[in-house]
Amino acid sequence: MTDAERQIRNKTAIVGVGYTPVLRHAQRSLGAIAMDAALDAIADAGLKREDIDGYVGTPSGPAAAGGNPDGVGQISAPYLAGALGIQGLRFSVDIVGLPSTALEIAIHALYGGLCRYVLLLRAMYSAPDGQRSTGSGTRAAGPAQFTLPYGLSGGGPQFALGLQRYMHEHGATREELFAIVDAARTHAQLNPVAYWHGKTLTLEDYLNARFIYQPLCLLDCDLPVTTAGALIVTTAERARDLPHRPAYVSGFAGTAPGKETVFELSGVERKDVDAAQIYDGYSPFVWYWLEQLGFCATGEAHAWCQDGRIKLGGELPVNTAGGNLGEGHFQGFGHLREGTMQIMGRCGDRQVPGAKNCLVAAGQPTSSRSRHAIMLSAL
Repeated sequence: MTDAERQIRNKTAIVGVGYTPVLRHAQRSLGAIAMDAALDAIADAGLKREDIDGYVGTPSGPAAAGGNPDGVGQISAPYLAGALGIQGLRFSVDIVGLPSTALEIAIHALYGGLCRYVLLLRAMYSAPDGQRSTGSGTRAAGPAQFTLPYGLSGGGPQFALGLQRYMHEHGATREELFAIVDAARTHAQLNPVAYWHGKTLTLEDYLNARFIYQPLCLLDCDLPVTTAGALIVTTAERARDLPHRPAYVSGFAGTAPGKETVFELSGVERKDVDAAQIYDGYSPFVWYWLEQLGFCATGEAHAWCQDGRIKLGGELPVNTAGGNLGEGHFQGFGHLREGTMQIMGRCGDRQVPGAKNCLVAAGQPTSSRSRHAIMLSAL
């Protein structure tokens, strides 16, 4: 670990949270929904609009909203700053990526003294026509020329092939995969804003669901939704004077082989992780993440997750708000928000007692471009 990385440990913290109900389609504009989340986060942190002098937004995630205009299908920094009436932004940037990347940028801005309080925002839009992403077209360039002619458009077919191989090599079954979906749906029942709140699921329901790309069924895939969330990040010194117990960022890291891990950088051992919020755009992602993070060996996650181990009350509660599969497709913001609230002790019936360390694993575990692990801790 370098001296700079040691100095960054626990020097910044998330101090405010704002979010809106998760809806399939909303009757209000995305701009109005985003405003609700941003204002709630600012108030939750005990701040005023004029206190916010930094902003990192993610108007375009890995699955962009397409050609929808600003305020309708996406929310840009200029749009939100204008809507909020914030005049004194000293640091402002929009990125293409996940909320975890936005948090890392905010940490560097705060550590560099560029601003005092950073607002992070992610707003998701589910188009009324149901279109999310397409792979149609008559021409394919780059790597797509080797996959699109065979029907591998978008993530689903590729992830299905990966799951098929995993199941073949390690003897995993769909009954075992249900443990991931079951935990997500069970935890969603304790999250009043989750899309699947109030909608339980049985193993029979799961096994009878139609296939999307075999062996992935409909219930292995997250659901496009409309919602927004916001976080306030500041320095550790300022965090101590604000209303809630801060969720300190004790470490963050990519997951490339041979690099220092989030455990080394944060000083938190695996046995001391009280909960994990693991990206689950597709259910088998949780298996892959658990293996890459070293909670179990390669090929063991399908068995390791059984018998309630990843449910509340188990050894490692996973996705305690429901994750993407229980709450809705939020591209990792819900995971980051839930990790924050677990450390703050504000999760109500789904609170992990005495949670001091929560791991947030964001992005696709099969893509080196979007793999990030963040440790949130209470001091």
